[in-house]
Amino acid sequence: MGSERDFDVIVVGSGAAGLSAALSATEAGASVLVVESEGVIGGSSRLAGGVVMASRSKLQKAAGIDDEEGALFREYMSINGWDLSAGPVRTWTASLGETVDWLSANGVPFYEQMIFGGDESRARGHCVEGGGQALVTALAAACKKAGVDIALGRRVERLVVEDGVVVGIESGGETLTSGSVVLATGGFGANPALLEQFYPSSYVKDETFYIGADGARGDHVEFAGQLGAQLTGVDRGLRMLNPGVDKVHEAFLPGWTILVDRDGRRFTDETAPYGILDALMRNRGNVGFVIFDDACVRPPADKADRYRDAYKQVWPNHAPFRPKHYTAEVMELFADHERVHIAATVEELADAIRVAPAELAGEMERYNQLVADGADTDYNKPAKFLNPLTTGPFYAVEVRPTAVAHTGYGLKIDESGAVVSLTGEAIDGLYAAGECTGGISGRVYMGSGSSLSSAAGFGRISGAAAAKRAARVEVPV
Repeated sequence: MGSERDFDVIVVGSGAAGLSAALSATEAGASVLVVESEGVIGGSSRLAGGVVMASRSKLQKAAGIDDEEGALFREYMSINGWDLSAGPVRTWTASLGETVDWLSANGVPFYEQMIFGGDESRARGHCVEGGGQALVTALAAACKKAGVDIALGRRVERLVVEDGVVVGIESGGETLTSGSVVLATGGFGANPALLEQFYPSSYVKDETFYIGADGARGDHVEFAGQLGAQLTGVDRGLRMLNPGVDKVHEAFLPGWTILVDRDGRRFTDETAPYGILDALMRNRGNVGFVIFDDACVRPPADKADRYRDAYKQVWPNHAPFRPKHYTAEVMELFADHERVHIAATVEELADAIRVAPAELAGEMERYNQLVADGADTDYNKPAKFLNPLTTGPFYAVEVRPTAVAHTGYGLKIDESGAVVSLTGEAIDGLYAAGECTGGISGRVYMGSGSSLSSAAGFGRISGAAAAKRAARVEVPV
């Protein structure tokens, strides 16, 4: 490739998207530099649970799961009302089976067991042994073996542009040139000002917190302004329920709880995936109450095992899920907190959360009758999680979706990962992948593994495209 440049491809960011892009570009024959703003490789990917969503991989086929070609695309688009960039999503979803095979071939250790990451028709969750950190470690090792240079602690201040073409980066006062640049800078969950502006439904001052890396500051938003790039996906991402008593994130609700709205009405199967709960909360003013009784937190000895088995989600790369907030100890610790309500009777609990006592009592009586009948004919919660709520004291914890796990506002890209300008053409020399892109993440988060699959999938796609573009051009010195 060209000799009049420092590198053929420069990748900004070292999470799953950046490392996948770097490795893919190197495999296409490019010389590659990865520039990471933080002092450690991995971005938010290293903190992830380590599930990668994909269909038609060798692992899925070996598990005996028949996944029709195109089914993932249709389900992903349908759950989001087709309000996404359909072309890029089609290309991405169609490539994911090969992407998981490629990750596995490059040392990422997957379990054989597949999981349901959300409410999809087939198990598509590929679980990494060792979680997100193991995925990052394997990709970083593969990159280094392939000759990729990685520079840590080097935040990129601006992109270098000549005659409308991106030809490199500036970092720490130094200019580095390249045939293509791939942005993989992550989201903006660690930037409260951007959350308030571009993900307003997630933002409550002094309450909202981000479960990803501190480096997710939204650098891509600044780059878009510099280059005149399109940004899309306002108020999209993934929010998780937050009791507001601390900064500890809890992905799932115990199955023995019920979740009611501000009118005291139950509205879902409480074991639903977090993406579904996020969407349902949006439709109900983003406020709910998690209700349970004393038997849930202090179960009778003869029913301890039943109450302990409280989660539908069973992942081979994760210890059994256990409540983090909905325990006797935490309730006692935060008994006086404004979001925690404890009462001797259901009627007193209703008064505490400002719900009509007769209506909340009626809702709980209805639920208890469903429990007695052994079937949740209202919302189809599995019978194994149906336990009566009849033992006082009773608890209600106000929750809001203010624990941010993923931000979906970012650079508009085409099917190759090329960044699209305000005037509709691809910006020459610039590609993007992962959480800094928009139009891929919709109003409903598909399920566990969506984020890492977007990162690795579009990282692989954009890296190959960036290398191909770099092979065609020379960068003037």
